[in-house]
Amino acid sequence: MVLLAVAPLLTGSSPARAAGVPTCTSAQLVVHVGRPSGTAGTIYYPLILTNHRGTCVLWGVPAIQPIASPSGRAVGPPARNASIGQMPARHVLGRGASVAVAWGVSEVGNYPPARCHAARAWGVVISLRPFLAPRRVRLVNAVCTRQSSTTTRLVTPGVTGT
Repeated sequence: MVLLAVAPLLTGSSPARAAGVPTCTSAQLVVHVGRPSGTAGTIYYPLILTNHRGTCVLWGVPAIQPIASPSGRAVGPPARNASIGQMPARHVLGRGASVAVAWGVSEVGNYPPARCHAARAWGVVISLRPFLAPRRVRLVNAVCTRQSSTTTRLVTPGVTGT
């Protein structure tokens, strides 16, 4: 019986496939920005992933990189993962269902200017491998270029990212 429990892992099958639900693909996900909220010097922007096709599953922490222009040139370090040590939940998305991540942007004035070196970001590139290939999203903001001033988290159900 132990071999049966381990076999899906050895063959490369994901837990989603074992349950009969295919993993989401980049082609079926649309990304947009939700309504921001803020607390204690940080503004959180929900980056919403909506499924526009058949039922699928995804999980994890998106990689988010501030960019200086639509060309995708990075400005500053990528967002730090604020979910370290947390287990990702598996999200089954029917057609029209959404998950979101709260991209946190600390006010650049919270940091000493020499350590921060603030710059304007045109937007972000978000990716959630293997489900979402890198996508550019317009989201003008100020970020630090010498230290990380942004965070990313596990995706959560709904459109708020919390």
